[in-house]
Parts: sequence; C-alpha cells; structure tokens
Amino acid sequence: MMTRPWWLPAPVALACMLMLFASCGRKTDPLVPASPRSEPVRDIRAVARDGVVFLSWAIPAKNVEGKDLNPAEVLGFRIFRSEPGREGKAARSRQIAVIDLAHPAPAEVLNGRVSWSDAHLKYGQTYGYRIRVVTARGGPSLPSDEVRLTPLLSLAAPGRLTAAEGDSRIMVTWAPVTTRSDGSSYDGFVGYNLYRGTAAGREGEAPLNKEPLRNASYQDTSVVNDRVYYYMVRAVDSPAQPWKESLDSPEASAAARDLTPPDRPTGLTVVPGVGRIFLTWNENRERDLAGYHVYRSHGSGAGYERLTNKPIDRTTFSDETVKPGIPYSYVVTAVDKAGNESAYSKGQQATAERLR
Repeated sequence: MMTRPWWLPAPVALACMLMLFASCGRKTDPLVPASPRSEPVRDIRAVARDGVVFLSWAIPAKNVEGKDLNPAEVLGFRIFRSEPGREGKAARSRQIAVIDLAHPAPAEVLNGRVSWSDAHLKYGQTYGYRIRVVTARGGPSLPSDEVRLTPLLSLAAPGRLTAAEGDSRIMVTWAPVTTRSDGSSYDGFVGYNLYRGTAAGREGEAPLNKEPLRNASYQDTSVVNDRVYYYMVRAVDSPAQPWKESLDSPEASAAARDLTPPDRPTGLTVVPGVGRIFLTWNENRERDLAGYHVYRSHGSGAGYERLTNKPIDRTTFSDETVKPGIPYSYVVTAVDKAGNESAYSKGQQATAERLR
C-alpha cells in the first residue's frame, strides 16, 4: 500500500486551496491617493501702469489630475521674471519674489485671489512673468503660461482728491493733471477714470464713468445715505481704448447724509381748556418720519421755546403748564430719523381758561 507523502495535500485541502487562489485573482479598483501637487496658475490678470506691473491670479483649487485640492496644501507662490529680447539674448527667467500665504505682504489676498506688483521697471522694456505654485507635499507646480507687458511713461497721478457728503450724493473733486509722471509738461488729451469701493483700498475694477471724464470732478448719485464710500481716480491719455492709465491717486472717502427735512406740519388747531391748551395737527407722510416737536411763546409768537424733549410720535399735545388768562402762541415741526427738522407750522394762539 502506497502512503501519501507529507508535503502532498489531502483532496479536500487541495480543493480549498484552489478556491482560495482563485479568489485572490479577482480584480478590484486600486485605491490611489489624489496627488498633492497643484495644477499650474491659469488665469493671470496683468496690467502695466507707468513703471509698475500689477499681477493678480486665483489660488488653484485643483491638483494636476483635475481633482479637488485641499486649500491647506497651497503654501504660496514663486514669481519669475524675464526680459525678452534684451541685447539679443535668449530670455532667461529668474525668481524675483516668493509669496508666503501665511504672511503674504507686500502681496494681498482677497476672495481667493492674490495681487502683487512689480515696481521700478524701465519704460519701453518688455517683461515676461511666470508663476509656480508651492504646495506642502507636492512641491512646485509647473510654471504658468507667460504674460508679457511693456511699461510706458504715463500721465501723472491725480492729486488732492476730496469727497464731500451731500444728500443722496457725494461730490468728488481732484486737481487737474497737466504733466507726465516724470514731471514733463503735457498738452494732449487728459481724461479721468473714477473708481469706488465700500472698504478702504478696495475700489472696484471697473470705473464709475462709462467714458473718460473731462472735468476734474464727479457727482456720484448712485450712493446710499449713511454708507461710507471710498474713491480713487486715474488719469488717461486717450478718449478711447487702448489708453494708458496713470498710477492711483490718493484715496478719499465720504458718506452721503440725509439733509432734507420733512414738510412742515399743516392743520394746527389749538383748543383752550381749564388750566390747559390742547393741540392737534395733520399727520406728515414722510417714510422716515421720527415725530414732532411742539413750540410755545408768550403773546404774538416771537421767541418760541420747545416743549418736547424728544420727538413725539402722535399728532396731539396737551400743554398743562399754562397760566390762565395769558395768551400763548404755538407752532409744530416735523423731525425725520436723520434729525432733520422742518420749518415751523403756521402759528396758532390760545388763552387758557380760568377755573370758574
């Protein structure tokens, strides 16, 4: 009788092993972690004003595979600059700035966009810029596409900007520009673009005016009372695009105020009584009405004194501080929520009766 060697499995064991090996061969989707490397910066906005280049771009939200990138992975940016065509040499980029998002100054970060400027550039020299993203684990991204700009001498920035409050309007004025930024005289076209924002240093990208302003003033009537607005103006050298804008003027701010008083009340009637005089009048219809003040004088109506400490919200008043037999004259005013007070109503006289 032959015996089975010790290394040869029993039939049942052999079947189980075959089933196990078969199951191990079943294919499933592998779990591959998303790449921590950022996609390149893609939407650089660039403009040159005088000898300064201004760049802005969105912080990437995708990785190189097009998948969502954890914002915490983005540490900052490296900015490279080249000077194409200089002395016939091939343009070479060199790193000129590093932006750390934890401490971005002098760059600014607002609403997911980074803004940075490169100053003291040469007029007429073309500059090329590329940006690389630095992530915590993926290292630098591929460089962005290059953007090229050529700074040119522009008009001087407007000065002495002021903003004066009005009723539902703000008047902005500035000094006319008559020179270029280098101080040389200029007698060509001068226009102005006025920019407005609701926070300091946050003026919008589009000017308030549809075409360059020819006068060094602008009345802004698209404001809301009691809200502070911030203004900045740039000079332009052409009535139509493409124009060269100057650098920014100093900033000025103001808040429009409600300066219009309510109409004066009408229909004042005074009724004398024993030890008192009762007043009634018609209701004002202003939407921002706060109430009414009542004034009194002795005799003919000169030298009115206010009887109400604060505006009353009714159209009746009982004066119980009168003395019998003395004539009194009364007027009423309307007051709005901004504190504007109307003119006096038409005066009415009455004499309190004596107790019989």
